[in-house]
Amino acid sequence: MHMREHIQPVGKIFTGPRISLPETAGVYAFWWIGSKEELLSSNRHIVLKGPGGRPVDVVYGDWWPEELIYPCLYIGKSTNIKKRFSLHIKSGSLGRLHVPLDGNIKAKPATTSCQLRFGIEHIFPSEEDPLSMIYAKVGFSFNTDFPDNAIAERFFEEDKLVGLWRPWFNIDSER
Repeated sequence: MHMREHIQPVGKIFTGPRISLPETAGVYAFWWIGSKEELLSSNRHIVLKGPGGRPVDVVYGDWWPEELIYPCLYIGKSTNIKKRFSLHIKSGSLGRLHVPLDGNIKAKPATTSCQLRFGIEHIFPSEEDPLSMIYAKVGFSFNTDFPDNAIAERFFEEDKLVGLWRPWFNIDSER
């Protein structure tokens, strides 16, 4: 999933209004395929609500393993890769979905399923057209090869990849 030949720019996955992805279960990843310098010069702070409602300041670091071609932004699993991809992108929603809050406080996401879109809008708070940025600078890859005990294997694969690839947008505070 992390090899160059497996990662497609998000904009190329769309064929007109259609999404060229399978409607099967699997594990997926979003990647930053734009300039790493641009990513690292973005707003890398987010303040999450921690235990007892206390603020927890998180700084996204340049902590990806060297063997990754691109920085990983988000890892997930789904019973329908195509539908889940669509929920992340929210391509029918032009402009910004999330208004940046003062002090890098995490805004309430438009849905519980748009982590990629929310993350891009948070780290690029002045970007007026986040969809264009996502189409051009974010890549997508997936794995649907989970033949035996598929539910458990997808769960463990997602957990393993989050630990190995350290994606920014998978960070949440302890509840």
